[in-house]
Amino acid sequence: MKEIDIYETSLSVENAIVQYLFESAGQRKVIKAVQYLGFETKSGQKLYNLGFGDYDFESKSISDNENTNNGDMRTVFNTVLNTVPKFFKDNPGFPIYIQGSDSSHLFEEECRSSCSKKCTDICKNKDRRIRTYTYFVNKHFEELSKEYIFFGFDEAKKTFVRYVPKNKYIAVLVYKK
Repeated sequence: MKEIDIYETSLSVENAIVQYLFESAGQRKVIKAVQYLGFETKSGQKLYNLGFGDYDFESKSISDNENTNNGDMRTVFNTVLNTVPKFFKDNPGFPIYIQGSDSSHLFEEECRSSCSKKCTDICKNKDRRIRTYTYFVNKHFEELSKEYIFFGFDEAKKTFVRYVPKNKYIAVLVYKK
């Protein structure tokens, strides 16, 4: 891939939580965090959930429901993506699970109660985050497939299936080859 703009990250590891912190330097300074949180599935497989958002130093938590609109979205997104190979280098053998915080049915209900778009049938904000990730995977699938194996969660089948570009998924599972 071509050269991309990214922010410098600092690594923090505590228990089963791996975090990459960085400063978004758009219209204002905002500390962001990319978090990989380890968890086990019902079948006992260990995965890491990729979470991302504004970082609160006092509570040491991430708010992934906010849209900062800081004018540097592409650099921030590239920085998030840039943590994936770093994570796999330090955590080989563990897959990454990605699902947007806006993919749940609860999100749609909350959004409709306060959204200015006044969507009728389909909430336009629902699944926006996972669509951003899948758009990137779709666009770079051939090149990414040299290093990674992708599965998408098929909502109708209620299971992960081999990733096929342009299909709709509500979550993605990524393995390092």
